[in-house]
Amino acid sequence: MHTSWETSESAEAYSRETAAAQWKPMGYPEVFRSLDLTGADDRPLLDFGCGPGFVAHYAAEEYGRNVIGVDVSGSMIEYATAHYDHPLVSYREIPISGGLDFLASEEIGACMSCFVFMQMPSTELQVDACRQIRRVLTPGGRFAMLNTHPGSVGVQFSTLRNGEAGRAYLPGDPMVTSLRTANGSLTLRDFFWRVEDYAHAMEAGGFRDVAIEHLPPPPADPTPHPQFLLLSGRA
Repeated sequence: MHTSWETSESAEAYSRETAAAQWKPMGYPEVFRSLDLTGADDRPLLDFGCGPGFVAHYAAEEYGRNVIGVDVSGSMIEYATAHYDHPLVSYREIPISGGLDFLASEEIGACMSCFVFMQMPSTELQVDACRQIRRVLTPGGRFAMLNTHPGSVGVQFSTLRNGEAGRAYLPGDPMVTSLRTANGSLTLRDFFWRVEDYAHAMEAGGFRDVAIEHLPPPPADPTPHPQFLLLSGRA
């Protein structure tokens, strides 16, 4: 990851600011819908890049699903374990390569990855992560990938801005994401990727029926630009 999450302060700051930004409407309802978490599949849900754990905790609480949250940041995993513990959720630190070797093939029922692939500096890492996720998913299992929308670079939403206004970014260019709330501000160092780059990663990783949704900002942020990009596919 381009942003350093290796301190407890950074994990706490991210959790605090995203909570203040009222994260639940920010593309997550569409993630849960695309995964059909109300279905009868009792295999675990994988949260790939779970961060401080609030989304994994919510999914377990709301849908009664067993959730495995993984992240490359030990500080995030420590924070999630301490602050978002749940009897249905387990957290695990994974290597920077995103290794899922501890999971058996076809062990997972569904997978979500929210605002993670935009932090990967290369298409090779994105494709490799998709391949690993594809391996552990049961046949037909769904994968949902949520990122900010590359078509809205430089647009100032109520709490979020990706990149600088008026600047043209090329695939893989570093891009600063600014999160600003009443509680303070947070700067994240991401990378610019096009819609087709994310779609390529999923398809090259073995996913089929890849669907793309251009999601608007929450209703409280009346802006005509799409704020989030959701891709979903089947293993």
